[in-house]
Amino acid sequence: LRIKNYAAPTNAMRLDMKTPCTKSSYCEECKGTNRICNSWTITEKSFPKGRTKVVLINEDLGL
Repeated sequence: LRIKNYAAPTNAMRLDMKTPCTKSSYCEECKGTNRICNSWTITEKSFPKGRTKVVLINEDLGL
């Protein structure tokens, strides 16, 4: 998954976090309180139709 193998380690390095992924460049499934990839969501379908809204922001907010 991109979040664990690229986005989270890259952000952890950028933020100078002390997590295992900053050394290995991929998720090590660490259990630390500063783990950057603790929460992520995958949505396949929206029921009822139209319930999920996506807001696009024309601004660079990181990865």
